[in-house]
Amino acid sequence: MATLLNLLKYPYVHLWKLPSIHRTYRTMSVADTFRRIYQTKSWGDNGNPFFSGVGSCGQASEKYCALAIEFIQTHRVESVVDLGCGDFAVGRQIAQATGARYTGIDVVPELIEHLQHTASGPRVSFQCANIISDRLPSADLYLVRQVLQHLSNEEIAQVLGNLSHCSRVLISEDLPVRPTSYNRDKPHGPDTRPFYGSGVYIEKAPFSIQVKQCWEFPLSETTILRTSLVDQTHAAQQDD
Repeated sequence: MATLLNLLKYPYVHLWKLPSIHRTYRTMSVADTFRRIYQTKSWGDNGNPFFSGVGSCGQASEKYCALAIEFIQTHRVESVVDLGCGDFAVGRQIAQATGARYTGIDVVPELIEHLQHTASGPRVSFQCANIISDRLPSADLYLVRQVLQHLSNEEIAQVLGNLSHCSRVLISEDLPVRPTSYNRDKPHGPDTRPFYGSGVYIEKAPFSIQVKQCWEFPLSETTILRTSLVDQTHAAQQDD
């Protein structure tokens, strides 16, 4: 019975569910897309006004936070900008453990307004901005965790271009254990590339960004979370 259900699940997801998602979000702006995702609880519902999904809680989230905190402390990072901060479940752990100045950025105005009223503090602030096109605040370190996977390749390229002046960027992405392709394109929306056996590999075409692999660990039997560092500190020093 389990085998039969698995066989039926694949055509349901790939022939009906995913095309339906793409039709819904393809013509919407990025801001409206993520506003709708939160409004419809597409990533789940934990009882709070905004929930960024299971990727923001549980053991995988705790392991990511521990490694990010270690990186921040090792490199004596004093300021962090979290791009696509979502519900702040992850950012809160990092801000509290490191004491670094934390700025959370997200494209959904209602989400940012909620966080400004409930989570802002002396070293914690939030800004509503589109990381694809808006000017980003300066910081020692930028975090982009499980964000690019929801964007199209063109939008990812624009984000990377927007980050080209930033000294250190940690980019974390869900990747299949056994990929069948790299950087398969898709419209922006709640789904991610591992559904297609692909993922966002910024070191490969069409992005071809030089990175250092920092860490990876399992998310499930079929996916991992991999974090890569884009380090431009030496280039910045040479420019000076």
